[in-house]
Amino acid sequence: LQFLYFIDLCIMTNNIKALIFDIGGVLVASPVLNLQAYSLELGLGKHEIGVALGKTAAFKRLEKGLLSGQDFSDEVQKELSTKGYNVDGRELLRRIGSSGIHRDLLQAISVIKKDFPQMKTAVITNNFLSKEMIQLRHHLEPLFDVFIESYEVGMRKPDPAIYKLCCDRLGVAPSECVFLDDLGQNLKSAKSLGIHTILVKDNNTTQSLQQLGSLINWDPKRSLYPSGVSPTGISERNKLDIPSLTSYLKKNLPAIFPDKEEISTVQYFSAGRSNPTYYFRLRHSGRELVLRKQPTGHLLKGAHDMSREYNLLSLLGRFTDIPVPKTYMLCTDKSVIGTHWYLMDFVPGRLWKGGHAFKVTPHYHFIDAYNNAIQTLAELHLVPYKSIGIFPDAVRANSGDNLKNCYFERTIRTWSKQYDGGIKQGAPRVENLERLMERLTIVLKDVQFDKTTRSLIHGDYKLDNMIFNEKEPKVAALLDFELSTIGHPYADIGYFLMWHRLPVMFNGMGNPSHISESDIIGRYCERTGHPLLQKSDLEFLVAFSMFKLSCIAHGVWSRSLRGTASVIGSKDETNQIGAQVKLLASQGLSALKAASKSKL
Repeated sequence: LQFLYFIDLCIMTNNIKALIFDIGGVLVASPVLNLQAYSLELGLGKHEIGVALGKTAAFKRLEKGLLSGQDFSDEVQKELSTKGYNVDGRELLRRIGSSGIHRDLLQAISVIKKDFPQMKTAVITNNFLSKEMIQLRHHLEPLFDVFIESYEVGMRKPDPAIYKLCCDRLGVAPSECVFLDDLGQNLKSAKSLGIHTILVKDNNTTQSLQQLGSLINWDPKRSLYPSGVSPTGISERNKLDIPSLTSYLKKNLPAIFPDKEEISTVQYFSAGRSNPTYYFRLRHSGRELVLRKQPTGHLLKGAHDMSREYNLLSLLGRFTDIPVPKTYMLCTDKSVIGTHWYLMDFVPGRLWKGGHAFKVTPHYHFIDAYNNAIQTLAELHLVPYKSIGIFPDAVRANSGDNLKNCYFERTIRTWSKQYDGGIKQGAPRVENLERLMERLTIVLKDVQFDKTTRSLIHGDYKLDNMIFNEKEPKVAALLDFELSTIGHPYADIGYFLMWHRLPVMFNGMGNPSHISESDIIGRYCERTGHPLLQKSDLEFLVAFSMFKLSCIAHGVWSRSLRGTASVIGSKDETNQIGAQVKLLASQGLSALKAASKSKL
């Protein structure tokens, strides 16, 4: 059976049994761009330093492992000075050793290995020994069966011997390999041995993957997008004006988007239906960014406030240890892409998807990640929001005599108005949701906890809005602060626990961590110092959260019916949103009925 499978693999992949990759310019962005920038900084032609470096004996000796990084820095500085170049050898070494990783290509390799388990992979790179390169190899090596670095084997590309060595270690013939490199001279040498070759030109890994896919009968669309990113489902009204955006970024963000930079990949995050969010990859630097914008069309007053979310992320990133993406720019000029938007870093990691936990390993237990999510919520509620200037208007609204204004009453009024606004726009009425509005205000009078407690709250705290670290069970980034405000911290707890009670069809969790509600509250209260909740109070908080989410879903339902939602789904999907609105309202009423006075 294994033999027959191997024969099938050979047929499916045109007898290709191994894929070989260069690092610089293929797996990571080409260091040539860093050298060009350094050359221009020295007042020279942009190619001058790169060309001069390539001709030095020091550089060749470095890549053959004959020089340490420090020795190279000294020697290349002396060698180039004799040719009239006044360079800093250590800075030159730093420039050739720092480039962004092409995550789309790494993801493609990972998917190919799953699709074709017998396919072997290798790296051949002209490289040198340094702390940065050791870290890079540690990151890349798990994907590859063979890893050949020039400084280890004492030979460099384009020497044919290095390709023969790689084929021998892989146990395949040259004609059974594909080699991807960004330099024609390296490919020419490999091709002379019978190896299939693909030129990765100007960091364009998307085009190279298409060529590779044609060679091995594989669809690169299976892996071109990071977790949570999809090329489909975006409505025509939310397509971006890339030329206008590019021009604006070059003018206003030159440090990240210099004159020659381009956006090579633009994809849409399929999750979420509120604020359209896009993934970018820059062609030359390989930098990955995320743009988040308002939806196009009629917006309810106070909704989709990009500046509010941007300012919060910026302050949290600057003054606290709360894990959030680094922000770069807020734009309120609608002439650029039609709406307000902001730009932030893309944070890679593990995602919770549709009611299913990410894959666990012996060293990565989901329960530890879940506990860290509870810890992160506690830390968020302990942020000294007044002293660092978060939501000053909300702070004033929650101080002095205004502190007596109940956060829950105010929120019920706010979302009731949003619901009424949707009705005026033609959305259907939901009887149980209107009953839930009325009942919440009545039951609120009987809650036992201190309603004047205040903290910074997230407003939409759930696993879907977190990215977890790839290697350790910790929250790497907390996302989607659109509903964040100064409010009662228990509101976030009720919202977080609500997802345990919702069915998986609603992306509910079903308590995958097997931690009880009382344990979650206990862990949270132990860190924050807040008192434990009465059972009746917890039921109120869950019902309150279901009311809020039902109103949010009602707004999405309304926009979907009008055709203005950020993601335009089918008629069945729109009807499903309507069913979810009704389900939430019904379960909210059930939570209120289940209230009791017992302690957890």
